[in-house]
Amino acid sequence: MSTTDATETALRAASERLLRGESTRSDGSLTVASLAVEAGVSRASAYRHPHVLTEFRTLVADREEAATPSASLRQEVQTLKSAERRLRQEHAREVRELRSSINVLAQQVQLLTLENELLSKAAERSDRVTRIDRR
Repeated sequence: MSTTDATETALRAASERLLRGESTRSDGSLTVASLAVEAGVSRASAYRHPHVLTEFRTLVADREEAATPSASLRQEVQTLKSAERRLRQEHAREVRELRSSINVLAQQVQLLTLENELLSKAAERSDRVTRIDRR
């Protein structure tokens, strides 16, 4: 095997390790410099194999593109955020309405309690009411 073939083989193996995130010699960044360090060759030697570098860059770009959310996903996120905002506003409005209803109902209960107390006292003082014992 010639030196050129050995360098190409080392570059391809290093490319696979870097893309898997299993670097052994470099910092693991997906650059040509890291690829050369990972392969154990100089950058000049790496640049003598442009087809390997092109393949590496293409794989890196594909990987980054796959990690980037697509336009449809971004649109869906925006739609969900606006729906959440609308639901939060509706919820806040309903809570305000319910709190208002609670206050009104509490006042009505208080009024009825006072009225009941007045009627009970009036009934006790009234001579017209005859009490019947329950047996």
